[in-house]
Amino acid sequence: MGKRITIDPITRLEGHGKIEIFLDDSGNVSNAYFQVPELRGFEKFSEGRMAEEMPRITPKICGVCPTTHHLASTKALDAVFHVDPPRPAKLIRELINSAFMFEDHALHFYFLGGPDFVVGPTAPAAERNILGVIGKVGLEIGGQVIDIR
Repeated sequence: MGKRITIDPITRLEGHGKIEIFLDDSGNVSNAYFQVPELRGFEKFSEGRMAEEMPRITPKICGVCPTTHHLASTKALDAVFHVDPPRPAKLIRELINSAFMFEDHALHFYFLGGPDFVVGPTAPAAERNILGVIGKVGLEIGGQVIDIR
């Protein structure tokens, strides 16, 4: 009978998650599950609201990717109202998304994934965060990263 590896909680994402990995008798992965067990409830308090409110509401779903939620809800409105935005509007959206991608990569590296790499996976958990990263890279770079966010 194989082995089960559970990583719970996963905290380097908005909300919480859980990973379960099942190994066979040879130690190979036979199955893996990623679970996000929490109910956020945004769908419920969006019901009955005017569709035009969604670009204002949906960015609050996630502290990591509010721009993506805003753009997605805006594109959904385009579809609902059968609108094809003019080229300048599409270019502005693309520019906003590109700026978000830059910010998001910095966020991921320094705040979410980076602490395990920059500070190190063997460092105490209390140091594997943005403060630990700032301790490694210095206040000047740390301040720039926070300004980007």
